[in-house]
Amino acid sequence: MRATAFRYRPPVSPVAAATLEIGKVAISVRLSFDGALYACRKLPGVVERMEAEALDLLSKGLFVSGIDTPVATVTGAAGHRFIQESAVFQPPDSRLYRGMCGVGASRNGLTLTGMIGYRLEVRAGWASRAGDCGPPATAAEWAELFGGQLASIGGVVLRRSSLLSLGTPP
Repeated sequence: MRATAFRYRPPVSPVAAATLEIGKVAISVRLSFDGALYACRKLPGVVERMEAEALDLLSKGLFVSGIDTPVATVTGAAGHRFIQESAVFQPPDSRLYRGMCGVGASRNGLTLTGMIGYRLEVRAGWASRAGDCGPPATAAEWAELFGGQLASIGGVVLRRSSLLSLGTPP
């Protein structure tokens, strides 16, 4: 039996995302990866199709909690290990978390292994029904204005946001 191996680079755009509104606050959460993984598939196949399968495996069951805290928790159904390295306020409306993600996942004969960087962006702003409210100017003001709504969210399930999918022909 011949296997196909290749370096898999996740897309630069967010791999998974979610948007929601809580009261007068609109929140978006986006997760991106940076780097390359080793991918191996037991059965040979078209590389583009395997890349779509790899993206599905990488984005399976992503869940984010603690988006109101300096240490957000990211988990994935495939057993990824997320290790946060920093959290920085990005004026006027975002908190950016960065770290490393250890991947060791298999499904349907495809195996992904390696370490890649991750970027989790949590953006909060006024929803359309909030009226004419200005953006926060500092991290403290952002936390004061949006912290209660962010804290009320126990967790967010992220959905795959890439245009490439298993239904996309190679």
